[in-house]
Amino acid sequence: MEKYHIGQEILKEVKAKCPSVAAFARELCKSNSATYEIFGKTSLDTDLLLKVSKLLDRDFFREFSEKCLNGEVAVVDKQTAENCITLLLPNDKLHAVSPRQTMDVVEEYFLMPRKKPLVIFYSGARSRNLPRLVCKKGEEIYGEGMVRKIRLEPAELMHFELGVMSLAKMPQKVVVIKCTMARDYNSHVLIAERLAEESGKHVVLLCLDPIHIPTLPNGRVVLKSLAVSTFSSWNQRAHIFLADDKEKRFAYLIELFQAIKGKGYMDRIYDSIEDNENWAGTLKDLLEEAKQNLTTYEDIVLEESSDKDNRQVEYHQVSTIQPTVNDLNRSEGISHIRTHLRYRMIKETGEIFEYEPMSFDQAKEMMLKLAT
Repeated sequence: MEKYHIGQEILKEVKAKCPSVAAFARELCKSNSATYEIFGKTSLDTDLLLKVSKLLDRDFFREFSEKCLNGEVAVVDKQTAENCITLLLPNDKLHAVSPRQTMDVVEEYFLMPRKKPLVIFYSGARSRNLPRLVCKKGEEIYGEGMVRKIRLEPAELMHFELGVMSLAKMPQKVVVIKCTMARDYNSHVLIAERLAEESGKHVVLLCLDPIHIPTLPNGRVVLKSLAVSTFSSWNQRAHIFLADDKEKRFAYLIELFQAIKGKGYMDRIYDSIEDNENWAGTLKDLLEEAKQNLTTYEDIVLEESSDKDNRQVEYHQVSTIQPTVNDLNRSEGISHIRTHLRYRMIKETGEIFEYEPMSFDQAKEMMLKLAT
């Protein structure tokens, strides 16, 4: 059985109820760094625990007392503190993170003790601002002059590796390495890992990813992404994520490719509710999960009406992605994808009582009309 970790439980509640960790820190009258230290603790003093309980409207004092009596409390702080970033950035899969949440993850990485490097993949649209924002966040936390920014060309890898020992002795607390375009980033991550281990510094690796979905000569559709291949090899030894842009390009292309393979969020929804007597509850749960985990998810109310019992009924349309006109007109691999669904629910109770499948042709016709 997994042990109860009071700090991680508090962080989960903060994520659910507060706009940011910084906002919670202000309510708690503590600095950001002191607040992040709480998330790594397996026990807290009584006064602080009561204050946290009141702010988050959850009785952590009672929970903690019960877990202590049952011997279910975690006792090792160090490892959980080092892996605490997984609460904001689970390592179960490669996550595409929104611009706002990107800096939340970066801030947490800087404030908690780390052994692993942080690898951020981003698109050309963010190439100017993201490195600057990461460096700025590091200086906000550690002070001016405490961030070392390095631009790394592929041809300089060997020379850079030879200088790792010297760089480890430098006074800066943070090293931000902006990598220019490369065929792969395996050597870059390996060097960043070595630097982080030998120096104890926070090492951030910024890598470009020209993600796209081409069609091979044999007609097979594939996802070309340096981030995906790097995550597959290194996710146990580095924190890796996609820093998405405001157009959500990374999230869109990854979900589109999953839909092409028949493994998208909407495929899972349809497969779970078809021939399911309890489809309404399952549908509601899966829609909530998609809303939490998929930044491209949309749920709009098409109309409101009253039923025969004079109850207010909402007619919803949900989509996991909105395929672009170019993708809708692709000649290969896309005509079967499932991205949309409609349902009706009682407004007062949130009870779903009917759903309507939407075929690709129906969704395509609707979206092409909207585009003209």
